[in-house]
Amino acid sequence: MNKITILGSGTSTGVPILGCNCAICQSNDPRNKRLRTSVLLETEQAHTILVDASPDLRAQLLQTQTAKLDAVIITHDHADHTHGIDDLRPYSFKNSSPLPVFADAHACESLTIKFPYIFQREKVYSSKPILGGGIPLLDLHPISPGQSTVANETFFFAGLPHGHGESLCFIHKKLGYMIDCREIPESVLINFRDAKLEILIIDCLRYLPHQTHLHLELALEYIQFISPKMAVLTHMGHEMDYLDLTRQLHQRQMGHVFPAIDGQSFLYS
Repeated sequence: MNKITILGSGTSTGVPILGCNCAICQSNDPRNKRLRTSVLLETEQAHTILVDASPDLRAQLLQTQTAKLDAVIITHDHADHTHGIDDLRPYSFKNSSPLPVFADAHACESLTIKFPYIFQREKVYSSKPILGGGIPLLDLHPISPGQSTVANETFFFAGLPHGHGESLCFIHKKLGYMIDCREIPESVLINFRDAKLEILIIDCLRYLPHQTHLHLELALEYIQFISPKMAVLTHMGHEMDYLDLTRQLHQRQMGHVFPAIDGQSFLYS
């Protein structure tokens, strides 16, 4: 079996939000504590693949006791999905070759600009030595919509509209992952439906509509169309109380849909 672990299920601020006194940010329920969104895939072929490098990455990978990584997928270039990338240094130290990082062409260009000491190291250090504790040894690999190979695993990638650009969603065997999008194109919905997914992890920021993210009604509409055996809502903001959301899902007779919990793992074939 393959395993996916929710490293973080929160929106860009995380939950609780710094300085916020709302009931959910002040909640003692650990299920309302949400680090920034990322997941870890551990495949039946013993490959470990990180999806997104959130600013909380070091704490997340310590929690899972992740000893090695074979590849990283970056869904898009926003700070809450990329600004933990320097925490990949220890993994690159262990390898004799660079750790591959897969992203679409726009994200590759953006990462090169944001982190020149990593991705333009030959240019940055052309006339001076590298000093201090070292630099992450990472190589960017552009990927396009369609089928791609990541760490000898087959993925199907597609783009989703998000803000002024796109985020990557993917299918890996019987897992579907859709993060950070304002809507899902019909062609992508059909691909995900036809995959007969066991697990769908899907963006769901809040109850009310949003300019760049899915809200509950729209996420549930897409879940019904795709018809996975199980669906998990993620990238949730501080409007979403775990128990209240769970009650609403049961009232709607959607017992196969669950809010994500940080640290939670699921198996899929």
